[in-house]
Amino acid sequence: MRHYLFVLLILTQLASCSLGGGSVPQDHYYRLPEIKLSAQQTVFDRLVMKKIKASGLYHDRAILYVERDRPLELKRYHYNFWAETPAELLHTALTQGLESSSIATSVSQEVMQNTADYIIDARILHFERIIQGTDVEINVALDIRVRSTGSAGVEWSKTYQAKQQLNTTGMHASAEAFGAAVQLITAQFVADLVVKK
Repeated sequence: MRHYLFVLLILTQLASCSLGGGSVPQDHYYRLPEIKLSAQQTVFDRLVMKKIKASGLYHDRAILYVERDRPLELKRYHYNFWAETPAELLHTALTQGLESSSIATSVSQEVMQNTADYIIDARILHFERIIQGTDVEINVALDIRVRSTGSAGVEWSKTYQAKQQLNTTGMHASAEAFGAAVQLITAQFVADLVVKK
């Protein structure tokens, strides 16, 4: 009889756990805000924005963070995700920035060597939150390489980085700050494209 009561007690506890004994954390998914730059004079016929390269944890949709006192350790949130991979988000954002700036008649993903003025390659270096207590900083860095398809064969590369300081730990505010950092990088990149034409 004791054995029967013991089994019944365990089954009752298991049932209470599976029927709402504790709340299950909910997953949250975030996008970047649309990137819009001021329209400029059109100076290119066609630009090609290749898919952005990412390695390691930047292939994953989990939002990443670093504790300021442990800068070499990259961590991921378990219930906060990007709606797409960082490479896909950044590709869309840079393309939006180039298109809204009007510096090119068209911005494409198709690499046709003979028809583009410039082919743009980018690689993610940083795309994470830096946290220390309640202080949060957004860190975005991209290595961007540009090469022309003309006879001159112009090629250049530059590392673009932008940081945004937050006064809240909220993840939605962080997504907005990631967007602001990407906007700054995109504006600086467009300015460099025009100057180095």
